[in-house]
Amino acid sequence: MMSRLGAFPFVFAIPALLCQADADSPAPHSRPTAGPTVASYAILARDPLTGVYGVAAASHAPLVGMNLEFLDYRVGGVVVLGGPFLQINEKALIAMEDGLAPGQAISIGLYGDEGRENRQVLALSPNGAAAFTGNALEAYAGDEVGDDYVVAGHNLAGPDVILAMEESFATSEGQPLVDRLIAALQAGRDAGGEHDGEHSAALLVVGPGARFATRDRLVDLRVDFVPNDAVAALATLRARVDSVYEVVR
Repeated sequence: MMSRLGAFPFVFAIPALLCQADADSPAPHSRPTAGPTVASYAILARDPLTGVYGVAAASHAPLVGMNLEFLDYRVGGVVVLGGPFLQINEKALIAMEDGLAPGQAISIGLYGDEGRENRQVLALSPNGAAAFTGNALEAYAGDEVGDDYVVAGHNLAGPDVILAMEESFATSEGQPLVDRLIAALQAGRDAGGEHDGEHSAALLVVGPGARFATRDRLVDLRVDFVPNDAVAALATLRARVDSVYEVVR
């Protein structure tokens, strides 16, 4: 049986819940140029055998999936954590399209950004992988880079979050990329996750063979806001979609 995935990509989201902030709440740490924190930890990866790229991320802030748009299986992927600043993504992806290595592309993307020390940037292409972690991010902040993946996060329980995600991905070789990304996100959560909890999560996978799919999307799942454990909600949403659309592995 032909999978319906080729004709109908996963584009599902749990609607965001808009909450009014308590006027008496203390102000967050000052980040005058970076804006609100949008993502706490993420993994950007590719399958070199299939040419598929994907990213999975979780955050205490709502709508983390809105900042995960810059994947092109012909070029690579760029993810910016620490606030929405789409010019960084755009400039870095264009630089990689022009043949520059991910590290060079990150430098170009961050050029002129006054809030760079409040950001993390992950970049991946057939030419390698690279990451940048600003020194003003809330602790714990860090990143790890492998041949086909980049893991990064900030405001984390500790370094074990990043290491657990990296180990999960590195030891799951041979499985579909979507499974590896979900597992890595769960491993990060189980290692302590983000200090304020995960209230949104998202998974995006792009690749060849997605007929009629918008922007080559094979999987596009978003949990925009839940009170508790958005990573679990994302895994449940993924399982439900698989069940309904008879996905062939």
